[in-house]
Amino acid sequence: MIRVPVVLAKSINNAMEKPSYYMGLMAGTSLDGVDTVLVDKDCKRLIAQDYLPYSAGLKQQLVDIVQNPTIDKEKLAKIDTEVAKCFASAANQLLEKTATKKSKVKAIGSHGQSIFHQGGDYSWQIGHGAIIADRTGLKVINDFRMADIAAGGQGAPLTPLYHQYLLAGDSAVVINLGGIANLTRVSSKGVIGFDTGPANTLLDQWMRKTKDLDYDRDGIFSRSGQLIEPLLNNLLDDAYFSKSVPKSTGPEYFNLHWLQPHLNKHKDKDVMRTLVELTAVSITQNLQEDEKIYLCGGGTHNLFLVERLSYLNPSCEFSTTDELGMPIDFVEAAAFAFFAKQTLASTASNLPSVTGATKNKVLGAIHHA
Repeated sequence: MIRVPVVLAKSINNAMEKPSYYMGLMAGTSLDGVDTVLVDKDCKRLIAQDYLPYSAGLKQQLVDIVQNPTIDKEKLAKIDTEVAKCFASAANQLLEKTATKKSKVKAIGSHGQSIFHQGGDYSWQIGHGAIIADRTGLKVINDFRMADIAAGGQGAPLTPLYHQYLLAGDSAVVINLGGIANLTRVSSKGVIGFDTGPANTLLDQWMRKTKDLDYDRDGIFSRSGQLIEPLLNNLLDDAYFSKSVPKSTGPEYFNLHWLQPHLNKHKDKDVMRTLVELTAVSITQNLQEDEKIYLCGGGTHNLFLVERLSYLNPSCEFSTTDELGMPIDFVEAAAFAFFAKQTLASTASNLPSVTGATKNKVLGAIHHA
C-alpha cells in the first residue's frame, strides 16, 4: 500500500511542555515493511509517522519462511537479526526525519514480524527487541503475545483493547482489514473481538502469483472479474468460519495452499473477484444491523472491498478510524506504542473476553538500551 510520508504539525522539540512520547513499530502479514509511529503520552494522538519497506531480498525470504514449513535454523537466525536491524533503522529514520531527541521518547513498542501463529499454542514474531534497543538507544518492549497464550489465551487479537481506548466509551465496531480481518465490538455488555478470516492475505498472494504485483490497487483487478458462486460457497464451508470464539488465524492457514484444492479452470480475475467476496461475506456474517463501523488497515484502500462491505450491510454506518483521531494505516502501530506504555506501568493489555485467557496479563518483554 502507498503510505504518506512523515506528518508533523510542528517541531516536536520546541513544544512548550515536555511530554513523553511513545513509538510503535508494526509489520503486518503483508510482509511489505515496517510502519513507524510517534504518538503523544496518552497514545491517542499521532505526532508523526513513517514507513520503511523491506528490501526485495528480505521480503522474499520472509515469504519463504511463512509458506515453507521447514527452514534451516541458521538461515532463520540470520533473518531474525536482519528484521531486527530493519526495525531499528525504521525507528531511527523517524527520529532523524522529525529531529526528535531520543530523550523525548519513553519507549518503543515493537510488534515484530509474525512468521507463525497458532492461536492458543504458540505465536512467533521475529525481530529481536535486544537488537532494536541496542541500535536505537531506546527501551524496547516486544513479544506481546506469548504471555496471553501462557494464560490459556489465543494471543490474538490484542488490538481490541486499543480500539476500546480510542472509542472512549462509545459503542461501535472496529474492523481491521490487514492480512487477516479482525473485528472488535464494544458495547455496554463489554468487548469481544476475533479474527473473522482472510482480508488482504489471499488477495495479495493471488496478485503476486498471477500479476507479479504486491496488491490490487483500489480493487481494480477484482472489480473486473465475475463472482464464482460455487467457489465462494466451497471456501465458506471451511470450518474456521463457523468456529466459535475465541479464535484467531493467520496466513500460515489462509494461503494459496489452502486455496488451490478448490480451484478449477477459472479466470484469474474471477478468482480475485471471488476472494474479495469471501472477505466481505465472512466479515458480514459477524455483523449486526444498524451498527456503527470504523474501518482501518491496508484493506481500507481497496475501494471495491469497502463497497462490497457497505452493500452487504446497508443498515450499518461505515466510516474510518480517521474520525477517531488515528489514521487507518497506523492504528496497529499506535496500538503497540500503547501496549508499551501499559507494560511499563505494569498494567494488563490482554482482554480475556477476547482471547479466552484465564486472567489479565501484563504483556511483553522489556529490553533496556
